[in-house]
Amino acid sequence: MKKLAIAALAVLCAAALIPQTLEAGVGIKGGFSLAKIVETPPFGWENLPFFVGGLSFEGGLGFISIQPEVLYVRMGGKVVIDADNGLENRFDYLQVPVLIKVNVIPAGPIRPFLAAGGYGAYLIKAQGALEVAGVTTKADLTENYGRYDYGVVGAAGLAFKLPGISLSVEGRYNYGLMNIWKDPAAGESSKNRSLMALVGLSF
Repeated sequence: MKKLAIAALAVLCAAALIPQTLEAGVGIKGGFSLAKIVETPPFGWENLPFFVGGLSFEGGLGFISIQPEVLYVRMGGKVVIDADNGLENRFDYLQVPVLIKVNVIPAGPIRPFLAAGGYGAYLIKAQGALEVAGVTTKADLTENYGRYDYGVVGAAGLAFKLPGISLSVEGRYNYGLMNIWKDPAAGESSKNRSLMALVGLSF
């Protein structure tokens, strides 16, 4: 009983020390991405468009905050030969970015911000889609690629503070650092890149 009372007192003291200006919120985030594979030796991959979405969390002191997220993203790339022939490699990931967000103007209805951090990702599936003479053949490529990816993230945007909610728009760049090939040959690498345009709504 004495230990329980001491633990409760410690929790109350810690709560009292938390700054009253601490802000926290949870929200949803979604948008559009342009992914690209960067390979060595080069293969000529072009940007692959797709949608991105998930949940975001934020806690901080107004000027600076930490922002972890859980997003469903598609990486990969495409090669277009002509209207009826081409190739797409599609890598679907569950991505967890953790960003340090700096609110350049921490007060007012419009607040520009910068953010940077890293991400870890888990490959849900990898699929190749080959189109020849207008006929598409799909193949499961999951076993050819590692299950994990990681990289760095940079972002900039605007937050619009409304009564009870916050709306944000941002541009973000994901720079993959990991060779995603499962068993690469000597001198062979494949890394993810993506540019995102995101809209968020937090409470």
